[in-house]
Amino acid sequence: MGRFDNKVVIVTGSSAGIGKAVIIGFAKEGANVVLHGTNTGRLDDAEKALHDEGIPDSRILRIQGSLIEDAVVEKIIDETVARFGKIDVLVNNAGNYLKSGKDVSIMENFDYVFALNLRAPFRLVELATPHLEKTKGNIINVSAIIGQGKQIEIDNFVSYAMSKAALDRFTLNANQGLAKKGIRLNTISPGPFESNFIGRAHEGNPEVLQQVQAGVGALVSKIIPAGRFGRPEELVPAFLLLADENSSFITGSIWVIDGGTSNWAPEATDLKI
Repeated sequence: MGRFDNKVVIVTGSSAGIGKAVIIGFAKEGANVVLHGTNTGRLDDAEKALHDEGIPDSRILRIQGSLIEDAVVEKIIDETVARFGKIDVLVNNAGNYLKSGKDVSIMENFDYVFALNLRAPFRLVELATPHLEKTKGNIINVSAIIGQGKQIEIDNFVSYAMSKAALDRFTLNANQGLAKKGIRLNTISPGPFESNFIGRAHEGNPEVLQQVQAGVGALVSKIIPAGRFGRPEELVPAFLLLADENSSFITGSIWVIDGGTSNWAPEATDLKI
């Protein structure tokens, strides 16, 4: 018996990184899962990973497409209900900090980031609410600690940080109304984790990707008290705990899981005083 036998769990952005680890975690605990992503190759890899864990096709619904398109957002909810008959858990994980491509203007990036990181989760919650009310289910938004404070200065992160701050506010403001319907809403706010986060933003530009990864990796690793990036699988227990029916008293919370990064401060030796 698994903790989520016969439950139906949607995880957006689950073809790689944190989302992939989370959807495998739910599936291993018995859930029927909705696998979502934009890249065919990554979706193939994630589907294979589910199969490797013994998850049959009958428990997997695969949906491909960008969440900045309303039709894709609606498709996720409609096809989930058509296939499995209900929704128990919605994990709003998909997100990005930079629109890929050359010569993307600041405003183009702003619109893209907010559409993906904020508007899509907001719309998914709206569409899923009638179904979650029936199952007394729950929602987990995936934010980021940069929405609560600036740990380091990184170009192009302003819109991303703003969108995550707004997502945090969404959880804090919407949870009370949803609780009246028997739906719990919480947020997990990761710090620096190993993922395809930067890779997605620079697809098709490998030289820039290599430079950014090296620079960010060297910089970020210095401000993580745990001394390393987190591994996606280390987040899975938190998702399973929040989604568990035994956690019925946890709602409206923001769980920071960042290896201590949000409480980092420079030491005197760092400042060379």
